[in-house]
Amino acid sequence: MSSANNIQIKVLEKEQLKHAVVFSGISPKAMRRVFAAWSLFSVIVAIIVVLAPGLSQTFQLTVFGILIAFTLAMFAQSRIAEGWPALIGADNEVCVVRDPPKREFICVPKSLVKTIEPTLIKPNKKALALILDTERLSEEDAKILNKAVWPRDDRLLALAHFISRDKACKKVSAFLALS
Repeated sequence: MSSANNIQIKVLEKEQLKHAVVFSGISPKAMRRVFAAWSLFSVIVAIIVVLAPGLSQTFQLTVFGILIAFTLAMFAQSRIAEGWPALIGADNEVCVVRDPPKREFICVPKSLVKTIEPTLIKPNKKALALILDTERLSEEDAKILNKAVWPRDDRLLALAHFISRDKACKKVSAFLALS
């Protein structure tokens, strides 16, 4: 790939995501909480169905089957350890997700980021914009930026999931040591 000073598309390993700073998206900690809450919900529903008078065995087995299927589907996605991050900080880089199932990210060295600001992706998606130092970008960097989910020449956009945009901007600025 390209040198350490350039923008790169990287496929991150589960362990790298586990230790990354999640600025936007669902962190592994939040995913574990969701899975624990789902498991508790499933147990409560199963107990209610078993104790409810007059329910047929077919209905009970259907409910158990659905609960088990959804629990296995959640677990099979194997995202409990890594979450579904949209914008992360790792290894002196800020990375924006490009393909979540493949764990593919566009990673920008901290030194290329001028600032971060809240923005909207038309028509109404709340997002964060990493404003890049265009004077330091190469043609190769521009090609990689055009492979982003929302291509731009001077910035990289990430959805703002489960956090206010202003709070996320403050967290990223602190990570980048911007004022």
